[in-house]
This record gives sequence, C-alpha cells and structure tokens, in this order.
Amino acid sequence: MFWIKNGRQYREQTSQKISWGHWFAFFNIIWAVAIGSRYAFLIDWPHTFLGRLYFFISILGHFSFIAFGLYLLVLFPLSFIIKNERTFRGVSVIIATIATTLLLVDTEVFSRFNLHLSSVVWNLLVNPENGELSRDWQIFFTPMPLMLLAQMLFSRWAWYKLRSLERQKWIRGVGIMLTGLFITTHLMYAWADAYLYRPITMQKSNFPLSYPMTARTFLEKHGLLDKQQYEIKLDQEGRPDSPMINYPKHALSYNNVANKANLLIITVSGLRQDAVQKEKMPALTEFAQQATQFTNHYTTGNNSNSAIVGLFYGLNANYTDSLLNNKKTSVLIEKMQQDNYQFGLFSATNFKPSIFRQALFHQIKLPKNTSNKRKIDNLSAMKNWQVWFEQRSVDQAWFSYLNLDVGELTRQQHLPTLEQEQQFYTQQLSQLDQQINSVLTTLKAHNALENTAVIITGEQGYSFQKTDDELLNYFAPEEIQVPMIVAWKELNTGVEDKLTSHMDVIPALMHDLFYVKNTDADYTQGHNLFNQTQSFNEWVLVANYRWDVIITPDGTQYHIDNKGNYQKYNRTYQKVVSRRPPLGLFLDVYQQNSSFVEK
Repeated sequence: MFWIKNGRQYREQTSQKISWGHWFAFFNIIWAVAIGSRYAFLIDWPHTFLGRLYFFISILGHFSFIAFGLYLLVLFPLSFIIKNERTFRGVSVIIATIATTLLLVDTEVFSRFNLHLSSVVWNLLVNPENGELSRDWQIFFTPMPLMLLAQMLFSRWAWYKLRSLERQKWIRGVGIMLTGLFITTHLMYAWADAYLYRPITMQKSNFPLSYPMTARTFLEKHGLLDKQQYEIKLDQEGRPDSPMINYPKHALSYNNVANKANLLIITVSGLRQDAVQKEKMPALTEFAQQATQFTNHYTTGNNSNSAIVGLFYGLNANYTDSLLNNKKTSVLIEKMQQDNYQFGLFSATNFKPSIFRQALFHQIKLPKNTSNKRKIDNLSAMKNWQVWFEQRSVDQAWFSYLNLDVGELTRQQHLPTLEQEQQFYTQQLSQLDQQINSVLTTLKAHNALENTAVIITGEQGYSFQKTDDELLNYFAPEEIQVPMIVAWKELNTGVEDKLTSHMDVIPALMHDLFYVKNTDADYTQGHNLFNQTQSFNEWVLVANYRWDVIITPDGTQYHIDNKGNYQKYNRTYQKVVSRRPPLGLFLDVYQQNSSFVEK
C-alpha cells in the first residue's frame, strides 16, 4: 500500500508540474513576443500588406514555438527528475530569466551589427580588449532582477491558482492558433522563396534561431518551378534575403568646378598582380612607371559583381545583393549625369555581370545582352572605344569605362595542363597589352591625358587549374590581389606599397575630381586613394555572400563566415592554427557591414 500511495502521489505531483509548466510557457511566450516586437523597429519594414502580415504571423508563430520548444526540451524532462515542486519552479524561473535576458541582448546586437548572438559575437561583447564596449553591454543585464522578480511572482501565482487555471478552456484554442501560425509562417516563406517575393524573404534573419522552410527542390521535382529561370532571376535581382540599403546616407553637395576633369576607367577581369611586368605586358609596365602604381592593392571580391561594387560604389561586397535588389546606381555615376558628362561605355563581355544592367548603369541604355554565353571580344570593345573617342564633343567633359576580360577567356578553353593554361594566359596578356596601349596612345595623340584621370585595374585575379566550384570561396592572393595604376596630374609618380582596396577609389574621385563637401562616411567605406599623406588602411575586406576575409598589410588573412566559423591563413594562403580570433577586427567588420543597412 505504501508503494501504491507513494506512486500515486508522484504521478499527481508530476501532473501538477506539467500543467503548471504549460501556463509558465504561455507566460514566457507573451514575454518573448513583447521583447521580440522590438525587431519591428530594427528591420527594413516591408512595404506591402503581405509582407507586413507575414511579420506579425511570424513573430507570434516563431516565438511561441521557441518558448514552448524550450519547455519541452528542458522543463518537461525536469518535471520528472526534480521531485520538489519549489526547486522545480525555481530552476524554471532561472532558465526563463536567462532566456528572456539573452533575447533582450540579442535585440541590441541586431540593432548594432545586423547579426544575432553567436559564440563569436558573444566573445566580441565580453572581449576584455575592448573594455568600453563590455561596459556598454553590461547595461542590458540590469533588467535581469526585474525579469526574475516577474517570473517568480507569476510562478507562485500560477501554482496556487492551478486548479482555477486548469478549468480555462480558451488556452487550448490559443495553442492551436499559435501552432497554425507557426506552420503558416513556414508555408508562406517557402512560397516567397520559390518566387523571390522579397517583402517576405528579406525577413529570413529577423529573429534569432529562425530557419524558415524552403521547398525549391520539391517544386522543381513536380514541375512547379523552373530552376534555370530561378537562377537567372537570382543573379539579376540578388539574394532574396538581402537587406534594404541606405546609400548614400545623406544628399551630397559639391563645390563648383570651373574645369571639369575627364575620367577613364579600364578594368580587366582576370588580371593578376604579377601580370604587370616588362616580360608580359611591356606597354602597360612602361605606363605604370610614369603613373602611380599601388602594389599592395586588393579587389573587394572574388567575382566581377563584387569587384565592381567596391570600385564604383566604395562599398564592400556584402552590399552587392542589396544594390541589385534596389537598383541603386553609384553616387559617381549620378554626379556625372548631373554634370552632363558624355558617357562612353564599352565591354568585351557585353556587360554580362548583372551589376551593370541591374544597378550601376540601369538608367543608361546599354547594348542588349542576347546570350549569357556571348563571345568575349576585347579587340572589338577597344575599337568601339576608339570610334566613340574620335566622335565625342571636345568641348564637353567625358567619362569612359572599358571593361575587358582575360580570365574567363582563358577558363573557357578548358586546357588540360597547367603549362598549356599558363601559356595561353600569357598570350592573352600580350594581346591585352597591345589593346590597352592603343587606348593610351589615342589619348596621348589628342593631348587628353593632361585633364584626364586614368585608372587601370583588375576586377579580380586569376587562379590556374581551378573550377568554378573551387573558386566560389577561394581567396588566395593570385585571385584577389590585383594591379592598380592611376595616372592623374595631381598625383606623384612612383610606387605606393600601402595597403589599398577598390573601395578607396570612389572617395578619391569624389574629393579630387568633383570636390564633394560631405564626409566619406556618407557615401563610402573606403579612404581617399589619392591622399598620399594620410595613414592608410590597417586592414581591407574581401567578401562574398558567405565569407568575410580580412587582410592585413603583411598579407595575413582572417576568414569568418556567416555562421561564425573562423580560419586563419598566412600570406602564402596556407592555413594556420589560430585559437584566438582577432575579435577587434571582427567587430570593425561587423560595424562596417551594417553601416549602410537601412533601419
């Protein structure tokens, strides 16, 4: 009888704790939704009814699932293990208080860095190397005692009112509704992801621990989604979860310029840093000796789109998708259009990279790209430029952009051996050297160099015997370190070995050619490339949609991805064991990545 009585008592106590746990979980769902509503003031607010409806559905569905999931995974098992109800309720209160406090801290992390808490972010917050930042974050733990008190009061009240609460029938309907909202959230996102409906997909990372369901594979399998069309649209419009961009932050104003300067920019996709030497490109090497050559220069990404973003926008490559999605042109292009510059735009690939047609030159009529596999023709691009230059008005300032390619041209040959590929690449460099020299010779023949800034650089370098898949997250020096040659009357000739980036070009042009009044931070993340007296970058950033790669002056690379994975490489791109990540550098990168995000 003793065992029967004791067993019945245990079951009754356990049943009470489980019933109390349901109400305690419901109380914390309300807490989580209340705190989580702060994200509505931190995100890019959707402009459509469906996007806003999704936000309200997702906040209720997501936080109810997280709170109830925490109960099922932690408190529910503890109700069987901890026999004393006061101890059980005390443990539950402590766990709930810690969880709600972390959620509050996460809202502030998201506000500052557009990221959620992770092991790397947490280390940044408590990093003893930055005591001021650590003190700032301690403020967000001050509400913890009040949260603890509220949890304790509800815990005690709910326990003594348990019988009355158990008679409430509406709670079951609320539970069914919240479950339905959670399912609806994922179904809506799966639809939006398949059809690239951005007012919903841009909310993918709004909340912590949010992993919305996608169903592209299922839809493709059943013929409801065309994979090829989807990838084309993705390339043109950018990744659907990209945030809205605030660029420039403020309207730009300029000083009056009596004699407007001309501007010629030549970019070569696949031009390695070591290509500019007398044996390979004698004409360009000679021109570089009469100009300013930046020998420790890096592109902003390992593909054409991300490189152009750095060169023409002065932003790091993390903003590529946002620029595509929002069809933002560069402040440089806008200024020259306002000043009625003559535009001469020429491309060996017919402006194949999507950033040209979708964002940078979307307001300018370009030749139609009739095929994604269009032949690369550097010679025709150069000749077309010469025709335009001869026909231009000599009384009007001009801007010309010549986009050439040697990397994809080499890769398309699919040469089987390293020796054959290197030989073909060298041959193409020789032809490219002659073509660029023809452009420079034409400028000299018309005495146009005196009032023309000439910039010659690579979009990205070239790595031999690599496939497209291997290059996707490959950041070796031969891939990202490129030549930067600038001829401008106000620059001294010679070699500059300071660490520089594509992002440094825009502030240089805006200051030295167009005399902008605004501070650099209003429209760029770079430094003035032409200012040879100022201290230059302590690091530069190369990125793609997954990796941020920090490069220091000695060539050391620190890689961190969007999941917090960290790797270190030396200047020869050999992986180095590193147990202590450079938290200060990561903090700077996170702040830079969020500096132009619209909030």
